[in-house]
Amino acid sequence: MSPVTVCAVLVALLSIRAVRCEDETIGPIFMKEPPNRVDFSNTTGAVVECAARGSPPPDVIWVRADGTAVGDVPGLRQVLPNGNLVFPPFRAEDYRQEVHAQVYACLARNPVGTIHSRDVNVRAVVSQAYAVNLMEEYVLRGNSAILKCHIPSFVSEYVFVISWIISEDNDVDEINIDSDQHLLDGKYLVLPSGELHIRDVGPEDGYKSYQCRTKHRLTGETRLSATKGRLVITEPVGRVSPKFPSMDSSRSFSATLTDSLTLLCPAQAFPVPIFRWYKFIEGTARKQPVVLNDRVKQVSGTLIIKEAKVEDSGKYLCVVNNSVGGESVETVLTVTAPLKSTVEPATQTVDFGRPAVFTCRYEGNPVKTIT
Repeated sequence: MSPVTVCAVLVALLSIRAVRCEDETIGPIFMKEPPNRVDFSNTTGAVVECAARGSPPPDVIWVRADGTAVGDVPGLRQVLPNGNLVFPPFRAEDYRQEVHAQVYACLARNPVGTIHSRDVNVRAVVSQAYAVNLMEEYVLRGNSAILKCHIPSFVSEYVFVISWIISEDNDVDEINIDSDQHLLDGKYLVLPSGELHIRDVGPEDGYKSYQCRTKHRLTGETRLSATKGRLVITEPVGRVSPKFPSMDSSRSFSATLTDSLTLLCPAQAFPVPIFRWYKFIEGTARKQPVVLNDRVKQVSGTLIIKEAKVEDSGKYLCVVNNSVGGESVETVLTVTAPLKSTVEPATQTVDFGRPAVFTCRYEGNPVKTIT
């Protein structure tokens, strides 16, 4: 075979291979799928990214929950050619519910097929003036005190405590919520939920003032509490049985997977009481002591759980006793985890008329229904 013939054969083979590559089509696959929830401040705006690949390259558009396409709204919403959905900063009077409080989805399509992203719940928060305050807290000498920053309910979802400032005359100390200063052996502890825990309160603590510093997670703004808190130390008159500041005998709350959380048991008594935490065995009236370790710790009457797990969910009981009497309070904890599901097998070949079996595997908490 001559060199010319060999060259022609090679060219032909390369041409065939190129044609085959061009014939290979791939349906859309997300490279960047938008999150389920996007909160942003009107002062900052937001960019929601969505990108997909495929062959041929897919078109990326945004749709509403009813499937209708989303277009540009001048100054309020823009769909970029790269697939990103942009919400520019806007004035409070320009807020529009159909734009700023909407459920969106990203859709990618090419001739092979179409894919939808998860629902994207977009919520714009219009900046409002607010003030964080502290109040006087009364505590029996020798007991533990818990100081709380009172954050207005309309911003409590976005504003959280990052530190506490303790001052006496010219001495000022600041304890960060995530610093090594909040050690269990110290007098002061900033709880994961933002309260300041003060152990073994004495008359000297009544001369100090306390302020909290908060941060807005959407704007990044930090501010000091508008007022300073103080402890009012009371001397016990005779012996006092354990008492809680409220009449609640049961409470419940939710936490997110991997969060650090705090279960409070703010009873006071004289002599200083002993606190014991129990957890009920699911589906029974039996309970067992909470096992304390590096992840689960107890400080006075407060139970601290780091990096919460779904199995931490359940009903807890705090029992408080001293030589005079006893009291208890129940707390129901639900640790939520994002729902995820997969169908197995992803591909299945069966003969006509024969059954095909698919298994839905899921994880998350709580699970309400499976359909």
